[in-house]
Amino acid sequence: MRPQAELEHRILTLLSLRILSGVSTVRQPLWCAQHGRGINETQGSPNAFHHLLPIVSRRKSNNPCLVLNDQTSNMTNKVGTSTQQHLHTGAEHGHLSTEALKAHEFEKAYRAHSSVFEDSFYKVPPGSAEAPAGALLKVEREVDPNLYNIPPNHAISRFMYQSQKSDGSLVPVTAYILWPYIARTHRQGHPVVAWAHGTSGVNPESAPSNLKHLWHDFQVVYQVTLNGYVIVATDYAGLGLERDGLDNEIVHEYMTGPAQGNDVIFSVKAARVAFPELSEDFVIIGDSEGGQAAWAAAERLYKEPLPTHLGTIAISPLTRLLSLPETGWAIPLLVIMLVPALQQRFHDFGPEDVLTPKGVQILQTYRALNGCNTLLFQLPCAHDTLRSDWQTNPHIQEYQKTAFTGGKPIRGPLLVMHGDSDSIVTMKSVTEAVHATAEVCPAVHIAYHVLPNVSHVPGMFAGQPIWMDWIAARFAREPLEPGLFNHVAKPIRPESTQLKEANWYIQNKTESWQSR
Repeated sequence: MRPQAELEHRILTLLSLRILSGVSTVRQPLWCAQHGRGINETQGSPNAFHHLLPIVSRRKSNNPCLVLNDQTSNMTNKVGTSTQQHLHTGAEHGHLSTEALKAHEFEKAYRAHSSVFEDSFYKVPPGSAEAPAGALLKVEREVDPNLYNIPPNHAISRFMYQSQKSDGSLVPVTAYILWPYIARTHRQGHPVVAWAHGTSGVNPESAPSNLKHLWHDFQVVYQVTLNGYVIVATDYAGLGLERDGLDNEIVHEYMTGPAQGNDVIFSVKAARVAFPELSEDFVIIGDSEGGQAAWAAAERLYKEPLPTHLGTIAISPLTRLLSLPETGWAIPLLVIMLVPALQQRFHDFGPEDVLTPKGVQILQTYRALNGCNTLLFQLPCAHDTLRSDWQTNPHIQEYQKTAFTGGKPIRGPLLVMHGDSDSIVTMKSVTEAVHATAEVCPAVHIAYHVLPNVSHVPGMFAGQPIWMDWIAARFAREPLEPGLFNHVAKPIRPESTQLKEANWYIQNKTESWQSR
Protein backbone atom coordinates (compact mmCIF):
# COMPACT_ATOMS: atom_id res chain seq x y z
CA MET A 1 0.00 0.00 0.00
CA ARG A 2 1.33 3.48 -0.88
CA PRO A 3 2.39 5.66 2.10
CA GLN A 4 -0.34 8.25 1.58
CA ALA A 5 -3.00 5.58 1.03
CA GLU A 6 -1.78 3.79 4.14
CA LEU A 7 -2.18 6.93 6.21
CA GLU A 8 -5.69 7.57 4.91
CA HIS A 9 -6.65 3.94 5.46
CA ARG A 10 -5.28 4.09 9.00
CA ILE A 11 -7.33 7.18 9.80
CA LEU A 12 -10.59 5.69 8.57
CA THR A 13 -9.93 2.31 10.15
CA LEU A 14 -8.89 3.76 13.50
CA LEU A 15 -11.82 6.11 13.77
CA SER A 16 -14.44 3.60 12.65
CA LEU A 17 -13.14 0.84 14.92
CA ARG A 18 -13.03 3.13 17.93
CA ILE A 19 -16.64 4.11 17.38
CA LEU A 20 -17.97 0.65 16.53
CA SER A 21 -16.28 -0.88 19.54
CA GLY A 22 -17.80 1.64 21.92
CA VAL A 23 -14.41 2.05 23.63
CA SER A 24 -13.74 5.39 25.24
CA THR A 25 -11.83 7.30 22.62
CA VAL A 26 -11.21 10.79 23.95
CA ARG A 27 -7.71 11.42 22.75
CA GLN A 28 -5.32 14.07 21.64
CA PRO A 29 -6.20 15.89 18.41
CA LEU A 30 -6.11 14.07 15.10
CA TRP A 31 -3.04 15.09 13.15
CA CYS A 32 -2.44 15.70 9.50
CA ALA A 33 -2.81 12.67 7.25
CA GLN A 34 -0.39 14.13 4.77
CA HIS A 35 3.04 12.88 3.80
CA GLY A 36 5.28 12.51 6.85
CA ARG A 37 2.49 12.81 9.42
CA GLY A 38 0.38 10.32 11.26
CA ILE A 39 -2.08 10.05 14.14
CA ASN A 40 -1.29 10.60 17.79
CA GLU A 41 -3.60 7.87 19.03
CA THR A 42 -3.09 8.19 22.76
CA GLN A 43 -1.62 10.81 25.00
CA GLY A 44 2.11 10.33 25.20
CA SER A 45 2.21 7.28 22.94
CA PRO A 46 4.96 6.93 20.31
CA ASN A 47 3.97 7.29 16.68
CA ALA A 48 4.98 4.86 13.99
CA PHE A 49 5.30 7.62 11.43
CA HIS A 50 7.35 10.79 11.30
CA HIS A 51 7.15 13.99 13.35
CA LEU A 52 3.71 15.27 14.33
CA LEU A 53 2.51 18.75 13.47
CA PRO A 54 -0.90 20.20 14.28
CA ILE A 55 -2.94 21.20 11.26
CA VAL A 56 -5.83 23.19 12.70
CA SER A 57 -5.17 25.14 15.85
CA ARG A 58 -1.79 26.75 16.40
CA ARG A 59 -2.96 28.30 19.60
CA LYS A 60 -2.33 26.43 22.82
CA SER A 61 -5.55 25.16 24.31
CA ASN A 62 -6.72 22.69 26.90
CA ASN A 63 -9.42 21.58 24.50
CA PRO A 64 -8.35 19.42 21.58
CA CYS A 65 -9.66 20.46 18.19
CA LEU A 66 -10.88 16.97 17.48
CA VAL A 67 -11.95 14.12 19.71
CA LEU A 68 -13.34 10.77 18.72
CA ASN A 69 -16.84 10.07 19.89
CA ASP A 70 -17.28 7.79 22.89
CA GLN A 71 -20.63 6.62 21.65
CA THR A 72 -21.53 4.36 18.78
CA SER A 73 -23.81 5.78 16.16
CA ASN A 74 -27.41 4.74 15.92
CA MET A 75 -26.94 4.30 12.21
CA THR A 76 -24.28 2.66 10.07
CA ASN A 77 -23.27 3.03 6.47
CA LYS A 78 -21.93 0.47 4.03
CA VAL A 79 -18.94 1.46 1.97
CA GLY A 80 -18.84 -0.90 -0.98
CA THR A 81 -18.66 -4.43 0.41
CA SER A 82 -16.43 -3.53 3.33
CA THR A 83 -17.30 -3.48 7.01
CA GLN A 84 -19.97 -1.07 8.10
CA GLN A 85 -18.36 2.20 9.09
CA HIS A 86 -19.52 5.40 10.68
CA LEU A 87 -17.02 8.15 11.42
CA HIS A 88 -17.70 10.81 14.00
CA THR A 89 -15.38 13.82 14.07
CA GLY A 90 -16.71 15.19 17.35
CA ALA A 91 -18.77 14.42 20.39
CA GLU A 92 -22.14 15.02 18.75
CA HIS A 93 -21.40 16.34 15.28
CA GLY A 94 -20.25 15.65 11.76
CA HIS A 95 -20.29 11.97 10.84
CA LEU A 96 -18.55 10.98 7.64
CA SER A 97 -21.47 9.71 5.64
CA THR A 98 -21.54 7.15 2.87
CA GLU A 99 -21.72 10.04 0.43
CA ALA A 100 -18.62 11.66 1.91
CA LEU A 101 -16.66 8.41 1.78
CA LYS A 102 -17.71 7.89 -1.81
CA ALA A 103 -16.72 11.46 -2.64
CA HIS A 104 -13.30 10.89 -1.09
CA GLU A 105 -12.76 7.73 -3.14
CA PHE A 106 -14.00 9.54 -6.24
CA GLU A 107 -11.44 12.29 -5.70
CA LYS A 108 -8.61 9.78 -5.31
CA ALA A 109 -9.70 7.98 -8.46
CA TYR A 110 -9.45 11.24 -10.38
CA ARG A 111 -5.79 11.81 -9.55
CA ALA A 112 -3.59 11.54 -12.62
CA HIS A 113 -0.33 10.75 -10.82
CA SER A 114 -1.51 9.05 -7.64
CA SER A 115 -0.69 11.41 -4.75
CA VAL A 116 1.23 14.68 -4.97
CA PHE A 117 3.21 13.41 -1.98
CA GLU A 118 4.51 10.48 -4.02
CA ASP A 119 5.13 12.26 -7.33
CA SER A 120 8.67 13.66 -7.58
CA PHE A 121 7.42 16.52 -9.73
CA TYR A 122 5.89 18.08 -6.61
CA LYS A 123 9.23 18.27 -4.79
CA VAL A 124 10.88 21.70 -4.81
CA PRO A 125 14.46 21.68 -6.14
CA PRO A 126 17.10 22.45 -3.51
CA GLY A 127 18.63 25.89 -3.67
CA SER A 128 15.63 27.48 -5.36
CA ALA A 129 14.21 29.37 -2.38
CA GLU A 130 15.74 32.71 -3.39
CA ALA A 131 14.94 32.53 -7.10
CA PRO A 132 13.11 35.69 -8.22
CA ALA A 133 9.40 35.72 -8.95
CA GLY A 134 8.74 34.41 -12.44
CA ALA A 135 11.79 32.13 -12.41
CA LEU A 136 11.39 28.65 -13.83
CA LEU A 137 12.27 26.06 -11.16
CA LYS A 138 11.41 22.80 -12.92
CA VAL A 139 9.79 21.61 -16.12
CA GLU A 140 8.39 18.34 -17.46
CA ARG A 141 8.16 19.05 -21.14
CA GLU A 142 6.37 15.84 -22.03
CA VAL A 143 3.90 14.20 -19.67
CA ASP A 144 2.12 10.95 -20.52
CA PRO A 145 -1.23 12.15 -21.92
CA ASN A 146 -2.82 8.78 -21.15
CA LEU A 147 -2.81 9.73 -17.48
CA TYR A 148 -5.34 12.48 -18.22
CA ASN A 149 -8.81 12.73 -19.74
CA ILE A 150 -7.90 15.41 -22.27
CA PRO A 151 -9.04 15.79 -25.89
CA PRO A 152 -7.35 13.53 -28.45
CA ASN A 153 -4.18 14.87 -30.08
CA HIS A 154 -3.62 17.23 -27.17
CA ALA A 155 -0.40 17.24 -25.16
CA ILE A 156 0.37 18.33 -21.62
CA SER A 157 3.43 19.72 -19.84
CA ARG A 158 3.99 20.59 -16.19
CA PHE A 159 6.32 23.14 -14.65
CA MET A 160 7.22 24.73 -11.34
CA TYR A 161 7.97 28.41 -10.91
CA GLN A 162 8.48 31.09 -8.32
CA SER A 163 5.60 33.38 -7.40
CA GLN A 164 4.75 35.80 -4.61
CA LYS A 165 2.33 35.57 -1.73
CA SER A 166 -0.02 38.43 -0.95
CA ASP A 167 2.65 39.95 1.32
CA GLY A 168 5.26 39.85 -1.46
CA SER A 169 7.29 36.96 -0.05
CA LEU A 170 8.44 34.27 -2.45
CA VAL A 171 6.64 30.97 -2.86
CA PRO A 172 7.01 28.07 -5.35
CA VAL A 173 3.96 27.07 -7.39
CA THR A 174 3.16 24.33 -9.89
CA ALA A 175 1.28 24.71 -13.17
CA TYR A 176 0.43 22.87 -16.36
CA ILE A 177 0.32 23.74 -20.03
CA LEU A 178 -2.31 22.17 -22.28
CA TRP A 179 -1.25 22.14 -25.92
CA PRO A 180 -3.73 22.03 -28.81
CA TYR A 181 -3.07 19.94 -31.89
CA ILE A 182 -2.96 23.05 -34.08
CA ALA A 183 -2.36 26.55 -32.73
CA ARG A 184 -3.94 29.65 -34.14
CA THR A 185 -1.69 31.81 -36.25
CA HIS A 186 -0.29 34.69 -34.25
CA ARG A 187 2.36 37.19 -35.13
CA GLN A 188 4.80 36.19 -32.38
CA GLY A 189 4.18 32.58 -31.35
CA HIS A 190 1.46 30.28 -30.14
CA PRO A 191 -1.23 32.46 -28.50
CA VAL A 192 -1.44 32.04 -24.72
CA VAL A 193 -4.54 32.10 -22.55
CA ALA A 194 -3.70 32.15 -18.84
CA TRP A 195 -6.35 30.20 -16.93
CA ALA A 196 -7.26 30.84 -13.28
CA HIS A 197 -9.31 27.93 -11.95
CA GLY A 198 -12.28 27.99 -9.62
CA THR A 199 -12.19 26.52 -6.14
CA SER A 200 -10.88 22.97 -6.14
CA GLY A 201 -10.00 22.92 -2.44
CA VAL A 202 -7.25 24.21 -0.17
CA ASN A 203 -5.21 21.04 0.37
CA PRO A 204 -2.18 19.94 -1.68
CA GLU A 205 -4.13 17.15 -3.38
CA SER A 206 -6.44 19.80 -4.88
CA ALA A 207 -3.94 20.78 -7.59
CA PRO A 208 -5.62 20.70 -11.04
CA SER A 209 -2.32 19.61 -12.60
CA ASN A 210 -2.76 16.28 -10.82
CA LEU A 211 -6.43 15.79 -11.71
CA LYS A 212 -7.28 13.77 -14.81
CA HIS A 213 -9.80 16.31 -16.05
CA LEU A 214 -7.69 19.33 -14.98
CA TRP A 215 -10.66 20.32 -12.80
CA HIS A 216 -12.49 22.36 -15.45
CA ASP A 217 -12.38 20.11 -18.56
CA PHE A 218 -14.93 21.34 -21.14
CA GLN A 219 -16.15 24.18 -18.96
CA VAL A 220 -13.28 26.35 -20.24
CA VAL A 221 -9.91 24.62 -20.58
CA TYR A 222 -10.64 22.15 -23.39
CA GLN A 223 -12.78 24.65 -25.27
CA VAL A 224 -9.91 27.13 -25.33
CA THR A 225 -7.37 24.63 -26.64
CA LEU A 226 -9.81 23.17 -29.16
CA ASN A 227 -10.02 26.69 -30.55
CA GLY A 228 -6.26 26.82 -31.09
CA TYR A 229 -4.96 28.60 -28.00
CA VAL A 230 -2.38 27.28 -25.52
CA ILE A 231 -3.60 27.13 -21.92
CA VAL A 232 -1.13 28.09 -19.19
CA ALA A 233 -2.78 27.16 -15.90
CA THR A 234 -1.45 27.77 -12.41
CA ASP A 235 -2.36 25.44 -9.55
CA TYR A 236 -2.06 28.36 -7.03
CA ALA A 237 0.38 28.34 -4.13
CA GLY A 238 -0.42 25.65 -1.59
CA LEU A 239 -2.12 23.34 -4.09
CA GLY A 240 0.29 20.65 -5.27
CA LEU A 241 3.25 21.76 -3.20
CA GLU A 242 3.07 21.28 0.55
CA ARG A 243 6.48 22.78 1.41
CA ASP A 244 8.84 25.33 -0.07
CA GLY A 245 12.60 25.07 -0.64
CA LEU A 246 13.29 25.90 3.03
CA ASP A 247 10.86 23.20 4.21
CA ASN A 248 8.28 25.76 5.33
CA GLU A 249 4.63 24.77 4.98
CA ILE A 250 2.81 26.43 2.08
CA VAL A 251 -0.76 27.34 2.95
CA HIS A 252 -3.16 28.19 0.16
CA GLU A 253 -4.31 31.79 0.64
CA TYR A 254 -7.86 30.99 -0.28
CA MET A 255 -10.02 33.83 -1.63
CA THR A 256 -7.09 36.22 -1.47
CA GLY A 257 -7.17 37.83 -4.91
CA PRO A 258 -3.72 39.45 -4.83
CA ALA A 259 -2.04 36.09 -4.08
CA GLN A 260 -3.78 34.15 -6.83
CA GLY A 261 -3.38 37.10 -9.21
CA ASN A 262 0.38 36.92 -8.67
CA ASP A 263 0.33 33.19 -9.40
CA VAL A 264 -1.40 33.84 -12.74
CA ILE A 265 0.98 36.57 -13.89
CA PHE A 266 4.18 34.76 -12.92
CA SER A 267 2.98 31.49 -14.47
CA VAL A 268 2.94 33.20 -17.87
CA LYS A 269 6.44 34.57 -17.39
CA ALA A 270 7.85 31.19 -16.36
CA ALA A 271 6.02 29.35 -19.15
CA ARG A 272 7.73 31.49 -21.75
CA VAL A 273 11.11 30.72 -20.20
CA ALA A 274 10.36 27.01 -20.53
CA PHE A 275 8.78 27.30 -23.98
CA PRO A 276 10.00 30.32 -26.01
CA GLU A 277 7.63 29.34 -28.83
CA LEU A 278 4.77 30.72 -26.75
CA SER A 279 3.59 34.22 -27.58
CA GLU A 280 4.41 37.12 -25.32
CA ASP A 281 0.83 38.28 -25.83
CA PHE A 282 -1.66 36.73 -23.45
CA VAL A 283 -5.23 36.99 -22.24
CA ILE A 284 -6.29 36.07 -18.70
CA ILE A 285 -9.54 34.26 -17.94
CA GLY A 286 -10.81 32.92 -14.62
CA ASP A 287 -13.97 31.66 -12.96
CA SER A 288 -15.23 32.03 -9.38
CA GLU A 289 -12.08 32.04 -7.18
CA GLY A 290 -10.27 32.27 -10.51
CA GLY A 291 -12.51 35.15 -11.56
CA GLN A 292 -11.28 37.00 -8.50
CA ALA A 293 -7.70 35.98 -9.33
CA ALA A 294 -8.02 37.25 -12.91
CA TRP A 295 -9.47 40.55 -11.73
CA ALA A 296 -6.73 40.90 -9.09
CA ALA A 297 -4.12 40.24 -11.78
CA ALA A 298 -5.56 43.15 -13.78
CA GLU A 299 -5.23 45.31 -10.67
CA ARG A 300 -1.57 44.36 -10.25
CA LEU A 301 -0.94 44.94 -13.96
CA TYR A 302 -2.13 48.51 -13.53
CA LYS A 303 0.73 49.07 -11.08
CA GLU A 304 3.26 46.96 -12.97
CA PRO A 305 2.02 46.96 -16.57
CA LEU A 306 2.93 44.37 -19.16
CA PRO A 307 2.21 45.65 -22.68
CA THR A 308 1.74 42.05 -23.83
CA HIS A 309 -1.31 41.68 -21.58
CA LEU A 310 -4.26 42.02 -23.96
CA GLY A 311 -7.18 41.80 -21.55
CA THR A 312 -8.88 39.98 -18.68
CA ILE A 313 -12.08 37.94 -18.35
CA ALA A 314 -13.74 37.34 -14.98
CA ILE A 315 -16.63 34.85 -14.91
CA SER A 316 -18.81 34.58 -11.78
CA PRO A 317 -16.06 36.35 -9.83
CA LEU A 318 -15.90 36.46 -6.07
CA THR A 319 -15.28 40.10 -5.17
CA ARG A 320 -15.50 40.24 -1.38
CA LEU A 321 -16.40 37.62 1.21
CA LEU A 322 -18.66 39.83 3.30
CA SER A 323 -20.81 40.71 0.31
CA LEU A 324 -21.94 37.11 -0.15
CA PRO A 325 -25.43 36.08 1.04
CA GLU A 326 -25.36 35.62 4.82
CA THR A 327 -27.67 32.63 4.72
CA GLY A 328 -26.27 31.07 1.56
CA TRP A 329 -25.44 27.37 1.67
CA ALA A 330 -21.91 28.05 0.41
CA ILE A 331 -20.83 30.51 3.11
CA PRO A 332 -19.90 27.87 5.73
CA LEU A 333 -17.88 25.97 3.13
CA LEU A 334 -15.98 29.08 2.04
CA VAL A 335 -15.18 30.16 5.59
CA ILE A 336 -14.00 26.67 6.54
CA MET A 337 -11.59 26.73 3.58
CA LEU A 338 -10.46 30.25 4.49
CA VAL A 339 -9.47 29.37 8.06
CA PRO A 340 -6.01 27.85 7.31
CA ALA A 341 -4.98 31.03 5.48
CA LEU A 342 -6.19 33.19 8.36
CA GLN A 343 -4.19 31.04 10.79
CA GLN A 344 -1.02 31.55 8.81
CA ARG A 345 -1.56 35.28 8.46
CA PHE A 346 -2.69 36.07 12.00
CA HIS A 347 -0.76 34.19 14.67
CA ASP A 348 -3.32 34.96 17.38
CA PHE A 349 -6.18 33.57 15.30
CA GLY A 350 -7.72 30.17 15.94
CA PRO A 351 -10.46 28.27 14.09
CA GLU A 352 -12.73 28.59 17.12
CA ASP A 353 -12.78 32.37 16.57
CA VAL A 354 -15.15 31.94 13.61
CA LEU A 355 -16.22 28.28 13.71
CA THR A 356 -18.38 26.37 16.15
CA PRO A 357 -17.00 23.13 17.59
CA LYS A 358 -18.84 21.33 14.79
CA GLY A 359 -17.19 23.59 12.22
CA VAL A 360 -13.74 22.96 13.71
CA GLN A 361 -14.31 19.23 13.55
CA ILE A 362 -15.40 19.40 9.92
CA LEU A 363 -12.31 21.41 9.05
CA GLN A 364 -10.14 18.87 10.86
CA THR A 365 -11.65 15.97 8.91
CA TYR A 366 -11.34 17.79 5.61
CA ARG A 367 -7.69 18.65 6.21
CA ALA A 368 -6.81 15.24 7.63
CA LEU A 369 -8.16 13.43 4.57
CA ASN A 370 -6.52 15.99 2.25
CA GLY A 371 -9.78 16.35 0.38
CA CYS A 372 -10.85 18.52 -2.52
CA ASN A 373 -14.14 20.33 -2.29
CA THR A 374 -15.95 17.30 -3.70
CA LEU A 375 -15.42 15.80 -0.26
CA LEU A 376 -16.05 19.03 1.64
CA PHE A 377 -19.42 19.52 -0.05
CA GLN A 378 -20.51 16.12 1.32
CA LEU A 379 -19.63 16.99 4.91
CA PRO A 380 -22.43 18.39 7.11
CA CYS A 381 -21.45 22.04 6.71
CA ALA A 382 -24.79 23.71 6.09
CA HIS A 383 -25.89 24.33 9.68
CA ASP A 384 -24.30 25.25 12.98
CA THR A 385 -20.75 25.51 11.66
CA LEU A 386 -20.19 29.28 11.88
CA ARG A 387 -20.29 31.41 15.01
CA SER A 388 -23.02 34.01 14.92
CA ASP A 389 -20.45 36.80 15.25
CA TRP A 390 -17.97 35.51 12.65
CA GLN A 391 -18.47 38.48 10.32
CA THR A 392 -17.41 40.97 12.98
CA ASN A 393 -14.27 39.06 13.90
CA PRO A 394 -11.36 41.55 13.65
CA HIS A 395 -9.24 39.12 11.64
CA ILE A 396 -12.03 38.64 9.11
CA GLN A 397 -12.37 42.41 8.88
CA GLU A 398 -8.62 42.86 8.38
CA TYR A 399 -8.51 40.11 5.78
CA GLN A 400 -11.37 41.75 3.90
CA LYS A 401 -9.42 45.00 3.53
CA THR A 402 -6.68 43.46 1.38
CA ALA A 403 -8.30 40.40 -0.20
CA PHE A 404 -11.17 42.03 -2.09
CA THR A 405 -11.33 42.98 -5.75
CA GLY A 406 -13.28 45.77 -7.41
CA GLY A 407 -13.19 49.54 -7.02
CA LYS A 408 -9.45 49.71 -7.77
CA PRO A 409 -7.61 50.82 -10.93
CA ILE A 410 -7.03 48.04 -13.44
CA ARG A 411 -5.19 47.46 -16.66
CA GLY A 412 -7.94 46.85 -19.16
CA PRO A 413 -9.83 45.86 -21.03
CA LEU A 414 -12.03 43.82 -18.71
CA LEU A 415 -14.91 41.49 -19.53
CA VAL A 416 -17.11 40.43 -16.60
CA MET A 417 -19.83 37.78 -16.96
CA HIS A 418 -22.31 36.72 -14.33
CA GLY A 419 -25.47 34.65 -14.10
CA ASP A 420 -28.42 36.31 -12.42
CA SER A 421 -29.40 33.00 -10.75
CA ASP A 422 -26.03 32.57 -9.04
CA SER A 423 -26.71 31.58 -5.41
CA ILE A 424 -23.03 31.59 -4.40
CA VAL A 425 -21.83 34.98 -5.66
CA THR A 426 -24.69 37.44 -5.83
CA MET A 427 -25.47 39.69 -8.77
CA LYS A 428 -25.50 42.63 -6.39
CA SER A 429 -21.92 42.09 -5.24
CA VAL A 430 -20.55 41.71 -8.77
CA THR A 431 -22.55 44.66 -10.12
CA GLU A 432 -21.28 46.89 -7.32
CA ALA A 433 -17.68 45.84 -8.00
CA VAL A 434 -18.06 46.46 -11.74
CA HIS A 435 -19.53 49.94 -11.27
CA ALA A 436 -16.99 50.86 -8.58
CA THR A 437 -14.18 49.84 -10.93
CA ALA A 438 -15.69 51.79 -13.83
CA GLU A 439 -15.82 54.90 -11.65
CA VAL A 440 -12.09 54.82 -10.92
CA CYS A 441 -11.19 53.71 -14.47
CA PRO A 442 -13.27 55.87 -16.84
CA ALA A 443 -10.72 55.44 -19.64
CA VAL A 444 -10.79 51.63 -19.49
CA HIS A 445 -13.15 49.49 -21.54
CA ILE A 446 -15.26 47.34 -19.21
CA ALA A 447 -17.95 45.06 -20.65
CA TYR A 448 -20.46 43.61 -18.19
CA HIS A 449 -22.62 40.75 -19.48
CA VAL A 450 -25.52 39.43 -17.40
CA LEU A 451 -26.67 35.87 -18.19
CA PRO A 452 -30.39 35.43 -17.34
CA ASN A 453 -31.43 32.24 -15.52
CA VAL A 454 -27.82 31.04 -15.26
CA SER A 455 -26.23 29.88 -11.99
CA HIS A 456 -22.65 29.89 -10.76
CA VAL A 457 -20.73 27.14 -12.60
CA PRO A 458 -22.90 27.06 -15.76
CA GLY A 459 -21.85 30.64 -16.47
CA MET A 460 -18.73 29.22 -18.10
CA PHE A 461 -20.86 27.25 -20.56
CA ALA A 462 -23.62 29.77 -21.17
CA GLY A 463 -21.29 32.68 -21.84
CA GLN A 464 -18.81 30.79 -24.01
CA PRO A 465 -19.68 32.40 -27.37
CA ILE A 466 -19.14 35.81 -25.77
CA TRP A 467 -15.82 35.16 -24.07
CA MET A 468 -14.44 33.08 -26.93
CA ASP A 469 -15.12 35.85 -29.45
CA TRP A 470 -13.66 38.37 -27.01
CA ILE A 471 -10.40 36.41 -26.75
CA ALA A 472 -10.09 36.27 -30.55
CA ALA A 473 -10.72 40.01 -30.79
CA ARG A 474 -8.01 40.77 -28.26
CA PHE A 475 -5.38 38.76 -30.13
CA ALA A 476 -6.52 40.53 -33.31
CA ARG A 477 -5.96 43.79 -31.42
CA GLU A 478 -9.37 45.11 -32.33
CA PRO A 479 -9.88 48.58 -30.81
CA LEU A 480 -12.33 49.12 -27.96
CA GLU A 481 -14.01 52.29 -26.78
CA PRO A 482 -13.43 53.42 -23.18
CA GLY A 483 -16.22 53.23 -20.65
CA LEU A 484 -18.66 50.76 -19.10
CA PHE A 485 -20.88 48.78 -21.44
CA ASN A 486 -23.76 46.75 -19.98
CA HIS A 487 -25.26 43.80 -21.82
CA VAL A 488 -27.96 41.24 -21.11
CA ALA A 489 -27.74 37.95 -23.00
CA LYS A 490 -30.78 36.78 -24.96
CA PRO A 491 -31.20 32.99 -24.72
CA ILE A 492 -32.76 31.47 -27.82
CA ARG A 493 -34.87 28.86 -25.99
CA PRO A 494 -37.27 29.21 -23.02
CA GLU A 495 -35.86 28.74 -19.53
CA SER A 496 -38.18 25.78 -18.90
CA THR A 497 -36.48 23.81 -21.69
CA GLN A 498 -32.90 24.35 -20.51
CA LEU A 499 -30.71 22.00 -18.45
CA LYS A 500 -29.87 23.99 -15.31
CA GLU A 501 -26.73 22.19 -14.09
CA ALA A 502 -24.37 19.68 -15.66
CA ASN A 503 -25.61 16.10 -15.15
CA TRP A 504 -22.45 14.43 -16.46
CA TYR A 505 -18.77 14.07 -15.74
CA ILE A 506 -15.76 12.70 -17.60
CA GLN A 507 -14.44 9.23 -16.83
CA ASN A 508 -11.92 6.79 -18.28
CA LYS A 509 -12.90 4.48 -21.10
CA THR A 510 -12.51 0.92 -19.84
CA GLU A 511 -14.27 -1.14 -22.54
CA SER A 512 -13.92 -1.21 -26.30
CA TRP A 513 -17.65 -0.71 -26.78
CA GLN A 514 -17.43 2.63 -24.97
CA SER A 515 -15.78 4.14 -28.06
CA ARG A 516 -17.71 6.57 -30.16
